[in-house]
Amino acid sequence: MEIRKLPVSQAWAWARQAIELGRLNPKAVFGAALLVLLTLYGVVVLLVAVVSSFTLGAGHSPDAMEMLGWFAPAFVLMLLLLPILLGGLMHVIREAEAGRPVRARDVYVPFRRGQAGRLALFGIVQLLFGIAGGLIVVALAGSGYWTDYLAALNGAMNGNVPVLPEPAHPGLLMLVQMLFNYFSYAMLLFSIPLVLFSGARVLEALRGSFWAAVKNLLPNLFAGILFVGGVIAATLVLVLLATVATLLGSAIHAVVGVVLNAALFLLFGTVMLVVLAGGAYFAWRDTFGDEGPPAEAKFTGIEV
Repeated sequence: MEIRKLPVSQAWAWARQAIELGRLNPKAVFGAALLVLLTLYGVVVLLVAVVSSFTLGAGHSPDAMEMLGWFAPAFVLMLLLLPILLGGLMHVIREAEAGRPVRARDVYVPFRRGQAGRLALFGIVQLLFGIAGGLIVVALAGSGYWTDYLAALNGAMNGNVPVLPEPAHPGLLMLVQMLFNYFSYAMLLFSIPLVLFSGARVLEALRGSFWAAVKNLLPNLFAGILFVGGVIAATLVLVLLATVATLLGSAIHAVVGVVLNAALFLLFGTVMLVVLAGGAYFAWRDTFGDEGPPAEAKFTGIEV
């Protein structure tokens, strides 16, 4: 597996290409991203509702541990679904960029092609990464950090002002978490197209993604900084627009303000997801190469 060495400036190209995706079949690209969000949201809400109906008694006020118990199955299911749906979104982006006909519902193509199982394995890998990251936090923050944190969270749910604990080594903890999150997300976003488009095995994709994250540390980090900075700037604009929409909508009816607010946040999530998946797709293509789907063989006679 060839891993190309890329300049730091390549991050600008990924950002520009990801932003310009809107002009390439926007109905399919943004529709696919919207389906990703609605699918994840719908599955999580349904699962939490079912679990809570079995665990919540009449008049019983849940504590922090019970809330975590409700969301734990939903969180695991979301981890399994996310790489599948991200892969489907990258498929839609790839087809739209190539000018081939594609629809928003093609985001579910990994299920139809039998690739969902392999992609879901990356969700399990992310879960293992999360457990390892939690152990690192416990080791660096101190044994009583999580106990005090859950106590503060439980107090906030009961109406008290939360007082969050301070970790033992905040600077070192932040540095370790940044590096840990970088490799975790880089391996996820590179591994998905390696399996989906390059036909790599799961372990081969993880190994190649790790070395790509090492070899192109600077351009990948710069791309991440650009994305996070863009999200922060866009969030500030979103808060302003949501405030105005809520005031104008509430002047008509309270429900109108809520609907406008929800629509803005859904639009924001859709655009950010397209930029994230698009940037990851372009980074994979420049790092590993993409020969595209094989052309259909045409009969031109028998060669002697």
